[in-house]
Amino acid sequence: MNLAMILQDIAASFGEDVHPCPCSYDIPELKAQVVLLKGKKSKYIGLRAGEPLSVLRPLYTQHSEGQFFGLYPFDLPSYRFLSAFLPYLRPQPFDSRPSFGCGDRLGMVSAAQIKALEQFPVFPVLAQQSPRELEKTHRTFAAVLLDAVWGILESGYQGSFGADADHIKDERYLCEARDAGFTVYTLDLSEDVDHGIFSESVPLLQERFQASLSCVRELFKRYAGKQYTLGPDITVDLSEEKLLPIVLAYLPAIEKVERFHALLRESLGSSFSLEISLDEGEKVTSPEVHFFIAEELHRRGIDFQSLAPRFPGSFEKGIDYIGSTEEFAQALRSHVTIQKNLGGYRLSLHSGSDKFSIYPIFFQETEGFFHLKTSGTSWLVALETIAEVKPELFFRVYRVAYETFEENLKAYRISVRKEELPVTPENVMKADLQQLFAHPGVRQFLHIAYGSVLDALGEELREVLAQAEVRHYEKVEGNLRKHLSVLFGKRL
Repeated sequence: MNLAMILQDIAASFGEDVHPCPCSYDIPELKAQVVLLKGKKSKYIGLRAGEPLSVLRPLYTQHSEGQFFGLYPFDLPSYRFLSAFLPYLRPQPFDSRPSFGCGDRLGMVSAAQIKALEQFPVFPVLAQQSPRELEKTHRTFAAVLLDAVWGILESGYQGSFGADADHIKDERYLCEARDAGFTVYTLDLSEDVDHGIFSESVPLLQERFQASLSCVRELFKRYAGKQYTLGPDITVDLSEEKLLPIVLAYLPAIEKVERFHALLRESLGSSFSLEISLDEGEKVTSPEVHFFIAEELHRRGIDFQSLAPRFPGSFEKGIDYIGSTEEFAQALRSHVTIQKNLGGYRLSLHSGSDKFSIYPIFFQETEGFFHLKTSGTSWLVALETIAEVKPELFFRVYRVAYETFEENLKAYRISVRKEELPVTPENVMKADLQQLFAHPGVRQFLHIAYGSVLDALGEELREVLAQAEVRHYEKVEGNLRKHLSVLFGKRL
């Protein structure tokens, strides 16, 4: 059965040219072979076998000389069918390696990300998106997982990987991610902590305490007045004065983690990893807060695998760390000491894209046991590719980002303002685009505009990137390899 002739027939039938990807997969149990087929807008699997399979409904079939060929959409049913025979397509919880998260907001570059990640001893988290990103890109958790799995199939990768439902705040998205098959759940507690409590007077705190439920008072008594010397440079002081606002502010967050953990355990058993996200909070995470949360979660039988403190300094989008690296190192050292004493989890660095100045510190202080999340850096690379291969489209991207800046700013915390940008839409065509992408303000400005840009220009942008796939993949791989090389202290 001639595949080239079949593809010509498919093109005539569907009005879409479909091209085979290099990798194919044998399924001995079915005496079948799977080929990957990519169209202009859609992805398909082709199945060659001796006879039709009843488990999937084909879009197109052909029989010839005792051979069957079926064309199927690459969707959840076909993914589940494949993963039954290719178990490495199913995401896993964290393993013992350091872990590295890759956001792919376009769902186009997992194969390129894998090529970089394979060169380093990390557990790759290939499917990683937050509800905020899903809403802005009009995707679902299932679609994110499918795009990552396609990249796995396209690259030939057969190692383990994770799927992270990032910054989960409510039960709806938790359940959607669970039902899609995700294996890592990052619980964002920023909306469950009343940081204003830390500014209240002692009499007002006492009034709150006296009016609180008995469970609050019992929890306070459990820890009040205790000190924990965890190392030569760190003592966790849970004096009544320090502990009271911590208990009042953070107990609702702990109870939420307990509720979400129970929900996941009921459905998944122990086959998931849990990350506690404190990094979006208003205050830098103190050693006392870290200790209290981790210790209390452990006491309640909640097994979590990662914790993301809010570190001092500023972690803005798509640019390097802003702040004192010495202050960052000192804070990190305290958190590592707590983590080592309590055990069972790693520290996580969020908004980790392009934070090159602190990567060596992070690697050294954590002794190479960490989780690091990147997301927007691959989006910026996509725009760099557009600027390189079709600059007139990039100029339109810049205008959309400029005109929607105030709206985009509502969802992200960045310091740049429109008047600080080096060029306007009227003169961007005169700019040196390579220098423009190196400008911190422009990188942040473009980073947060992805939703608006995709709404306005998404179809055209994807088409150009598909046509420039080789160059796009090269740039994504090179960018991610740079991140990992600096992190692991390797020369490029």
